[in-house]
Amino acid sequence: MARTWNRSLGWLCMDQMRSALAGTAGTFILSWMLYELTGSKTAMGGLWLLSLSGQWLVQWIAGPFIDRWKRVTVMKLSETIRGSAYLFVWMMWIVGNREAYILLIASFISSIQIYDAAAGALVPKLASSDNLVRVNAVISGSVQLVRVLALPTAGMIASLFSSEILLPIMTLLFLSAWISAVYIQEKPQPSGERRTWKGNFKQGIHIYRSNTILFGLALLISVTSFGVFATQAMYIPYVTEMLNGGPFDYSLFSAAFPLGYVCGSIIVGRLREPGTYLYAVMSAALFAGGLTYILLGVTTNLKVALAIEMAAGVTMPFWNVYSSTLYYRIVPESVLGQVLSVRSLLTRTMTPLGVMYGTFCASAFGLPELFLSIGVLICLISGIGILVAGRSVAKQRANTVSAKE
Repeated sequence: MARTWNRSLGWLCMDQMRSALAGTAGTFILSWMLYELTGSKTAMGGLWLLSLSGQWLVQWIAGPFIDRWKRVTVMKLSETIRGSAYLFVWMMWIVGNREAYILLIASFISSIQIYDAAAGALVPKLASSDNLVRVNAVISGSVQLVRVLALPTAGMIASLFSSEILLPIMTLLFLSAWISAVYIQEKPQPSGERRTWKGNFKQGIHIYRSNTILFGLALLISVTSFGVFATQAMYIPYVTEMLNGGPFDYSLFSAAFPLGYVCGSIIVGRLREPGTYLYAVMSAALFAGGLTYILLGVTTNLKVALAIEMAAGVTMPFWNVYSSTLYYRIVPESVLGQVLSVRSLLTRTMTPLGVMYGTFCASAFGLPELFLSIGVLICLISGIGILVAGRSVAKQRANTVSAKE
């Protein structure tokens, strides 16, 4: 491990853990405040829709320029904007202006960030190609471990302390990005050709169009993101209505997935890469995730739901870690930031539709029908991915046999 890690990489991992802590706890606090204030599924869907709209907007506008800027600077700027959203809510709550639209505005402001793309683009600059799988597994698992701790803690303190205490703490947590960023030694950006916004965006799209692997990955995760956000926006009603739980039960349910993810990350980090079976393994992980949604749609027992959600977490590193590693190895470092930003833009294009579908389906038909329909959709798409990957493996084997003969 000593050869795998260096000081800057360690600080980057710590900063991503801090960002995950702030983002996870902050989203929980805003969501719960809104649900207590309104008790409305439509309001919950609106909060998620505004959040996704902000993410989509900033990826569209700023994404193509990300490789022009120092990535540590982008990280600090993003976290400062997010922290200002919680400061805004705190000030409104202090003066007695406690309205739902305040929380919706804050959700939108806190989503205006490109932290993940900037931090992700730093990884191949700080780690060697041979260690990317292990580094990705450790960072990804560490971030999910933070979420395991953040959600139950947020649920517990939300029931003990007032918003006037929690909101300024969240602001400071976001602003602490300026401290850890000082210790990340980023190499200067290469002075390549300076393109316009349109030129940068077209370059990112061209990389996808010229590489069917990246395009296929973006397509699979886009459909999956549709399903994930359709259900995630309804997690609070799901826990309170189907599982008869409260704030702490919701936090446990939300923490079950990242806890399973940590276990899955440990497994991925210790296994050898699947080689020719890589794409089949990744598609199978998505298929297993779809099955867990189907199971969640038919259970009303909290303990069973926690076990199912944890199992879903175990499978996902087999998609996320290998997917990120492929991007780091295929895409040139000089344009990695904008390519990751385009990936985020492509995947998030489907998420507002997912939130709208989830809100409509839960209100019109019910929560079980929502989870069942999403599970079937993900299993269908990932099943096609498994078949395509299987044909590719069979073709490679046939070519190998022909070459030997």
